[in-house]
Amino acid sequence: MANRFFKVNTLQGLLVLSLLGTTACVDDAYDLSKDVDMTITVGGENLSIPGSNTDLITLEKIFDLAPESDVKADANGDYALTMKGEGSESSVNVENVTIEGSEIETDPSTTDLNFQYVPDQEKAEANVDDHTSFNVNKTDVTEDVVELHYANVTSMSSLDLSFDGSARQLHLAEGFTVTFPEYMTIRCDGDSRFQAEGNTITFAEDVTIARGSRLSIPVSVTAIDFNQMPEGEGLVERGHLIIRGDIPVAGRAYLRDDDFLTHQDVQLNLHTEINIDDIELTEVTAVVDPQIDITIDPVTVNELPDFLQDNEVEIDMTDPKIFLYVTNESPVAVNFTADMMPYKEGQQLSTIILGDKPNGTEPIIIPANVTDYAICLHRLEDAAGIEADDIITVPNLNDLVAKIPDEIRTENIEATANKQTPITLELGRDYNVKTDYNVVAPLQFNDQTRIIYNDQMDDWNSDMKDIDARHAEISLTATNTIPLGMTMTADAIDPDGNVLSNITATVEGGISAGKPGAPTTSTLTIRLESKADGALKNMDGIAYRVEASVPTEVEGITLNENQSLKLDDVVITIKGGVTLDLN
Repeated sequence: MANRFFKVNTLQGLLVLSLLGTTACVDDAYDLSKDVDMTITVGGENLSIPGSNTDLITLEKIFDLAPESDVKADANGDYALTMKGEGSESSVNVENVTIEGSEIETDPSTTDLNFQYVPDQEKAEANVDDHTSFNVNKTDVTEDVVELHYANVTSMSSLDLSFDGSARQLHLAEGFTVTFPEYMTIRCDGDSRFQAEGNTITFAEDVTIARGSRLSIPVSVTAIDFNQMPEGEGLVERGHLIIRGDIPVAGRAYLRDDDFLTHQDVQLNLHTEINIDDIELTEVTAVVDPQIDITIDPVTVNELPDFLQDNEVEIDMTDPKIFLYVTNESPVAVNFTADMMPYKEGQQLSTIILGDKPNGTEPIIIPANVTDYAICLHRLEDAAGIEADDIITVPNLNDLVAKIPDEIRTENIEATANKQTPITLELGRDYNVKTDYNVVAPLQFNDQTRIIYNDQMDDWNSDMKDIDARHAEISLTATNTIPLGMTMTADAIDPDGNVLSNITATVEGGISAGKPGAPTTSTLTIRLESKADGALKNMDGIAYRVEASVPTEVEGITLNENQSLKLDDVVITIKGGVTLDLN
């Protein structure tokens, strides 16, 4: 990566060329001729190269981000760690409830009707006051239904009336009624002789039943109000449905004079029977608890800047955010819980518990009938500027990125119906549910942040081997608008990368944190001290360690690609003389 923290061509070259100063073979990568005034003044025992400056070093150059990096700058240049987690689609489905006709017990009834024969009378009448009944005891109703309040149903049934006895035909008078249980709503379509309203069928005209035939009244049950059922009926427990009902039939029946087969009083037996086909519950108002399967794939962290990758880096982000984007086409509000776990090098670092469970957040409720509903989880109590449908504070959310992970897994997901309120839904229908999430962690840090960057400047030995000096010193002034304070330590290394114990590299001073529009100026000195003659000839460069921190006064300032570092007044001094081997 080019232009990384402190690894800029000017500073790399300074450490080498301060020791060369003349005609030694110069590696092009460290050629300072474009930056440094090569006028050399010699005074006493010191050889110095006077002040020179670097170009402005912006964070954009320092980061040098790959296109696939998960650290990105927005339109304003502000950097954030951004990652996407993809969720698989699932569905909410409460399976159909069908009461098969074979599961419905019916109890036909017979009532005696007595008609007195009087010659020349217009009609002989009798009152009908009878009832038939039915019973349902179904024990295999889906347990997804917790409470059952109301249902739209489809059921084609019939009420059948017939009679036995010595009469040619029996007449049921206009106004005759068949009354179903009050919790039922019925229709009576296709035969204008009968009118249905609510739970009652009324004869709109006189209807005749011929001897040996049957009057079949078409009945369609369209709704059942379980709330109107007496105690002990309805969904008595999960999976167990009981429905009982009497169906009274009442009104006037009569025989005309010519209906009598003999000129005698007659007793007829009126038979009443309800025949119910399958009852299918199509749409219910209920408390439901269907199985809801939500999975979210792990999200990997890609191509971070080098300064965030060291194992010693500790991040204290001001307000990282996770946006959950949920589509829930069902009428079921969903209670969502999950564990988010960062992993680095295969080791779990921490656990963020989301939702209503021990050590979790406040409940996370996904409303019914929503598309791309946004839930923001963030660290601070202050939600100013956050655009989301629901905002939830997660005080320990920084644990997710305190050590920048290799991946984040979302596991132990539980999505259950929010059971507090009855809802209306179609049975047997698949309602789509999908959950994705974005991690958006602006690179704005608090004072517990500790950024470590290790690197080296090397490949100097082809030039160093021709020079013999005991002491070298580089001083410079750093102008900084980056909101990070930086200190550096260094060791001299040989061509194999081993630390040279007989050379001491000392860095005095540091670079103070700055702010955009309020830069700081700091002085930095790097000293190389050789403990033995010729030691510097074995030196190939320095291994250095930069540690960045966030002072209180710059907390919460977002790193921006235009923030910069500039090195001015670079002065290189070789003390005690220098010996060149020009052979």
